[in-house]
Amino acid sequence: MAANKGEKLATCDAMGIDKLTEMLIDGQTQTAIAAKLKVSKATLIAWIAADPDRSARVREARIAAASTYAENAAEGLRAAADPFALAKAKELAHHLRWQASKADPRSYGDKLEIDSRTTFTDLTDEALDAKLAMLEAKRLAADKGNDDAIAG
Repeated sequence: MAANKGEKLATCDAMGIDKLTEMLIDGQTQTAIAAKLKVSKATLIAWIAADPDRSARVREARIAAASTYAENAAEGLRAAADPFALAKAKELAHHLRWQASKADPRSYGDKLEIDSRTTFTDLTDEALDAKLAMLEAKRLAADKGNDDAIAG
């Protein structure tokens, strides 16, 4: 007979958040973890979502796991012994790099560079000075926001 919902959640509780985050950082999927626990993926996800602290710790574990994905991609490429294995490793590496970019976009995401040019015509000196002051204030606010993000 299948275990009831309470028993399944108790199984997750018995594993604990420390073990779960360790497994995620090691690169294990939620599907694989749920299978080891003999619970559904939905049960595991519900257990994580039921507690804000657990949710936050899982988010941080996924960010930390990004380096595991990148390392696994490199290891797979190095271990390829023949052209078929290399082609397979390249596909897997592509997926693992994509997964890393989603888990930790700050470290593994695409770097975006935005180049913006504005031409001011038909503006009085006062209007141009006001526009320049507004743009400078926005730049300073953005710089302060980046400094706060780096410090936090």
